[in-house]
Amino acid sequence: MIRIILSLFVPFRWFIEKMDADYNQFIRILQLKLTLDDRRANKYSKKSTNGQEKTLIKQSFFQILMGAFFGIFLIMIKTPFTFFYLSHTFLMAMMAMMIISEFSTILFDTSENVIIQPLPIKGNTVSLARNAHVFIYLAMMAFCLSVVTIVIAIYKFGNLAGLIYVFTIFLNVLFTLFFTNILYLGIMRVVSGERLKNLLMYFQIVIAIFFMAAYQIGLRMIDKTAIQELVLPVHWFTFLLPPAFFSGLIEALTTLNFDQSHLLFIAEALVIPPVAIYFTGKYLTPVFNRKLMDLEQGDRVSKIKMESGHKSIWYSLMAPLFAHSKEEKAAFKMMWKMTGRERQFKQTMLPSFGYIIIMIIAPNIGKHSSFSDFTTGYNYLFVLYAFIMIPFALSTSLLIGNNQTSTWVFKTMPLASPVSLFKGAINAAFARYFIPFYLLMGTGVCGLWGIKVLPDVFIAFLAIYLITLLLYYYQQPGFPFSLEKTAAQGSANAIKVFGLMAITGLIGFLHYALLKWFDFASLMLIPVYVGAIYYVNRTMVYRKITWLEVDRVNSYS
Repeated sequence: MIRIILSLFVPFRWFIEKMDADYNQFIRILQLKLTLDDRRANKYSKKSTNGQEKTLIKQSFFQILMGAFFGIFLIMIKTPFTFFYLSHTFLMAMMAMMIISEFSTILFDTSENVIIQPLPIKGNTVSLARNAHVFIYLAMMAFCLSVVTIVIAIYKFGNLAGLIYVFTIFLNVLFTLFFTNILYLGIMRVVSGERLKNLLMYFQIVIAIFFMAAYQIGLRMIDKTAIQELVLPVHWFTFLLPPAFFSGLIEALTTLNFDQSHLLFIAEALVIPPVAIYFTGKYLTPVFNRKLMDLEQGDRVSKIKMESGHKSIWYSLMAPLFAHSKEEKAAFKMMWKMTGRERQFKQTMLPSFGYIIIMIIAPNIGKHSSFSDFTTGYNYLFVLYAFIMIPFALSTSLLIGNNQTSTWVFKTMPLASPVSLFKGAINAAFARYFIPFYLLMGTGVCGLWGIKVLPDVFIAFLAIYLITLLLYYYQQPGFPFSLEKTAAQGSANAIKVFGLMAITGLIGFLHYALLKWFDFASLMLIPVYVGAIYYVNRTMVYRKITWLEVDRVNSYS
């Protein structure tokens, strides 16, 4: 598989060398990156180092399924320009989110400099291999997302349209990669050092939420009755939109329409992506490398910040509620600080709060009913139980981090049982991030529906906390922030998602059924949830998490 991928770069050897890169070194570095990806083993399993986890195949199936949902929407569209414009917009949004959430660590990775810098390798070669690495995965993702769309395009517009669409997918990937490089470079010119890392983290969070909102709200704002006759008019600014380049190219070649507008689209689609990549590799890459070197040097000479002994008021309120023994208090305090420092933890978890707001707002976009209609009945249960997606994000994000080689520190803690550490991790993250947001939203619910729903706000909180504990304790007991993102993801997580959806439906329906039975009947759930939480914290967790099980899962090398 790797040889096939590398052979695809042979026709572009002259192009690579034009960008001041050594082709042979480029291929060697790219081969090394792909080999390491293919051999990345699941750290949960104590398999041999030669065991290969074929995660790409699993991810491809999910991406094809995701693309199928969007492809079904495109079936109703008649005009080829609109059809391919929307498909390329979808692809560009998905790729931008993927670069921001998954591949930014690759673009900004400086760890390989320790090995490569002493060798006679040009900086352009390394950076070009880094971008090619990202391009390969983006192209694979874009193709998987478009499999169903390609079939629909062939059925609706012919074989030639489907073939040209596949070609424009790769042009779209090139342009998206160029655009994100420009975006990141612009940010790097404004700030540097530690502030750059913090700014990039929050930028990634905001952009991820923005794309999610644009996708959800945008689809709901379209009049479903007019989808079949939907025709996008071509204005002067249409020629500045990248999806229009590619859709205009496809329409021109399939309909043999070569008027002035379509010729301009063809020129833009065929010229801009290659020129953009050449410009990136030839001129932007050296600047990008210098900025990375400054970032690396800045990290090495950055001043050590003295930790203040002052405790926040919120910590002082939460610690007595979630930590009781001395071990639990120590673990809670340590994990409180760690969750405030780990960027990957915040980057993985914080977008979930934005998604919740989108889930609440999006279903009401485009409806003509007044807001007062929404604030009647039992709609507040939907608002409250939308938070149930947080347990999944929280349990997974607590595993992801850069402490793969520091797990021995957790092992050396003088604890008779590892339970205190894991209880401290989940409780600190839950108290620090979830409770403030839930209190804010719960206050809003009480303000809109009245103080009478306050017991329901508390009941939903207990249900979410119980599910948070169960999800975290029932996953493999990996030490906090000790796994790579790919190792913490997989097919098991998909099962957890579907299980979470089923649990959400059952719990929400039970709450709703009790309220329909008679007022305040839901109060019967309070002793049930409190008892279940007590059992989980005092009995079940000690049976589930032992040093024997922790040693089986974690590696200390």
